[in-house]
Amino acid sequence: MSDFMLLTADGLQRVEKLLFSTLQGTKEEENVNAMCMHVVRAGGKRLRPRLTLLSAAALIQDLDDKCSDAVERLAAAVELLHTASLIHDDVIDKASLRRGTCTLNETDGNHAAVLAGDYMFTRCFVLLHTLNCMPLFDSMAQTVSALVTGELEQLKRQGDLSVSEQDYRRTVYCKTGALFELACSGPAIFFKCENEKIEALKKYGRLLGQGFQVADDLLDYQGRSDNTGKDVGEDLSDGRITLPLIIALRDLGGKARADLAEAAKSGDFNRVSKTLDEVGALQKTQEFALQSAKEATEALNILPKSPYRDALCEIALKAALRSA
Repeated sequence: MSDFMLLTADGLQRVEKLLFSTLQGTKEEENVNAMCMHVVRAGGKRLRPRLTLLSAAALIQDLDDKCSDAVERLAAAVELLHTASLIHDDVIDKASLRRGTCTLNETDGNHAAVLAGDYMFTRCFVLLHTLNCMPLFDSMAQTVSALVTGELEQLKRQGDLSVSEQDYRRTVYCKTGALFELACSGPAIFFKCENEKIEALKKYGRLLGQGFQVADDLLDYQGRSDNTGKDVGEDLSDGRITLPLIIALRDLGGKARADLAEAAKSGDFNRVSKTLDEVGALQKTQEFALQSAKEATEALNILPKSPYRDALCEIALKAALRSA
């Protein structure tokens, strides 16, 4: 078990209890709570709540019980927000499986899944309300806005080979970076830390999310389905234009670029993948992810050295190297 898993083991157990207790309600809510519990129980690494726990400990290493409870509530709220967004993503993507478990849209239909995702958003805000911190409410609302904007932008740009690296970065921030940013900076906002520390943790989360998503996009070209849980070539077949392809189209010219564009439009994964490898686009994408991780860890230099800060650095590097 890695250091960050060990450091967050006890706190995460309490977060898990909060997740389950939050998804309890009136008799009328019994059915929707059961649907939401199905998704929560599917698990995952709980990376976002772990980041919240680690960021809090990196700021204040000896948290009292009251502060620890507040941080765990924030961590649970972040995970509920993440899970709600996944439910909606599965509907949009027509996904039948997530983490080896049938999705709600597969078992209960799209309408029920959308409503369950909406309900989980409300549970997230109910839990956040117990912290009585308006700046956190503002940050959470901004994060939800970014998630929606990112998804709409991706739909709008589907199959658009003119997508630039700047366009891609903006979409990645909205879809992935914004939630990591909230998870990492939330404790500093709640503790009313000086602005420099809040901004440093925002930058760390934003760049961590960027490296995480870039590595995920790279897996679409050189991962293995049995290891990644997603079909290789899925992004290309769905018309998602990601960084490896953006880099190759940028670096190529003339007939070579036209041939790659034609292969991408037709969904010819083997031709596209071969070209990306030959022109070094896959290697450049990995370097981009590693540079994001490097800049993320440098942002943490404002925090005192501790095992918690080291664990945050470890996470950034591992996120960027998932494809290596």
